[in-house]
Amino acid sequence: MTNLTEGDLFRGLIAVAAPIVVGNVLQSGLEIVDLFFVGRLGAEAIAGVAMGTSIVMVLMTVIIGLVTANTAFVSRHYGAKDLDMVAKGVSHTLALGLVFSVVLSVAGILFAEDMLLLLGAEPAVAVLGASYLTVLFAGSAAMVELWVINSSFQSCGDATTPMLLVVLANTLNIVLDPLLIFGYGAVPAFGVAGAAYATIISRSVAFTIAFALLLSGRTPIPFSLRTKFEIPLAWRLIRVAVPNSVQSGLRSVTFLVMMAVVAVFGTAALSAYGIVGRLEMVALMPGFGVATATAVIVGQNLGARKPERAEEGVRLSALMNGGFMVLVGMVFYFAAPAIVEIFDPSGESTAIGVSYLQTVAPFYVLIAVAIVLGFALNGAGDTKRPMYATLFSMVLFQVPLACILPGLLGIGIMGVWLAVVFGAVLQTGMLFSMYRRGAWKATMI
Repeated sequence: MTNLTEGDLFRGLIAVAAPIVVGNVLQSGLEIVDLFFVGRLGAEAIAGVAMGTSIVMVLMTVIIGLVTANTAFVSRHYGAKDLDMVAKGVSHTLALGLVFSVVLSVAGILFAEDMLLLLGAEPAVAVLGASYLTVLFAGSAAMVELWVINSSFQSCGDATTPMLLVVLANTLNIVLDPLLIFGYGAVPAFGVAGAAYATIISRSVAFTIAFALLLSGRTPIPFSLRTKFEIPLAWRLIRVAVPNSVQSGLRSVTFLVMMAVVAVFGTAALSAYGIVGRLEMVALMPGFGVATATAVIVGQNLGARKPERAEEGVRLSALMNGGFMVLVGMVFYFAAPAIVEIFDPSGESTAIGVSYLQTVAPFYVLIAVAIVLGFALNGAGDTKRPMYATLFSMVLFQVPLACILPGLLGIGIMGVWLAVVFGAVLQTGMLFSMYRRGAWKATMI
């Protein structure tokens, strides 16, 4: 375990961030592997999985909020050395996560194809996407509970255990992907659904191990199945979770609307958007790891009543993440054609994917800083301000621009890409202003 309230802060940040970054990169790498294998089934399969993944993001927003609240709560009380409250926070988040994941699973399974059609997917794309979605939602509870346990370990400064669990799950997933997608011997070919089966099986194995560790008493969390469920404590977690869930929902809905806007330009454009979206997530995953460590630093140090140390952690993280994304942006800009062609051998999506990367990649540094600032505020339990920033910059600004600019300027899909850039600029500016005011230091949880 790493205590982030004492000692060299940079070393502490690296100690927690590095395993998270490795785990995130492996997770994103897995998504690229999924995309690689699914891409062999054609552009319609790519589009179906891309749209299906976007719907999962929307329906999982409640869980994202709960995980954020868990991180803020657990890290704050771990910093204050109140391990009983740490254990209560984890047990309550697991209970809430189970309830919400079951509800979301039912909704996802029943309306998968309808949601895809509503987004503008062509019938063939909707059928493929629905076959992927229904399987994924059927086993979502295991994914959710694994997520909660991993965030709990990370909040206590143990980022290595979650990383090892991710390595195990992703290795198993990669082995199962081609087997279940294309079939072999007695194993039938499930097509697009095979990618979802591989994900669910691998996550279920990892969750079983994670839960056994939680019960073993070998972690700093004195977890017990006999912990009494306390409604006031659950409500405290929900009050922190809801604004973050709304924020995540707004971000996901924005992505879905943007995908619907892109769909107007045809299946090739939709396929390109799916490819660059996955690539972008891979590029941002190291930054999300650093930002997650930042949230833990902020939570632990506010719990230990060291707000100045929390600020120093945010500064270090912003410099680290911003510098990294400058390099990534340069690679994506200059190597865009070669990168996109790897995932679409047909070449149908290449030109559109390249136009996106060469328009947006130069601004990745702003996105990197915004991620760190947003996670810092969330780690303090101040989840309302990031929600407002997302609402204004993405929903009320980026989306209308994406609808207006292509026709207004006569530049087609380039207008959509410019809207993404303008939205990122506004969001970064708003979050920086909110962070500088310092009200997050007095947030109670």
